[in-house]
Amino acid sequence: MMADRPEPVSKSEVSIVRRALAQLSGVVSRTWFEWTIEGNNQVKTLVVEVIFDTDPSSSGFDPVALERIERVARETLTDRTTMIVSRLKIVPRSTTIPVD
Repeated sequence: MMADRPEPVSKSEVSIVRRALAQLSGVVSRTWFEWTIEGNNQVKTLVVEVIFDTDPSSSGFDPVALERIERVARETLTDRTTMIVSRLKIVPRSTTIPVD
């Protein structure tokens, strides 16, 4: 019988790159992988949800944090694993702030 909700994933059960990104406290809220099928190709995207606004015009935008995320992901994928990730996608944490 399948459970209604998936069990929480322990940090030891996630990839090395996701564990490395989780160390960026105050920046990253969560991470996951998305798969896109393009013809015969499978494209793996590492999605990083951040706690700040990703709109460059916002006062909450943090370009230094974006650079840290990219650096940690690149260095981890290059130096610590053989995993191949096709894309890095950084998204803001979902909010309910109305848009004018």
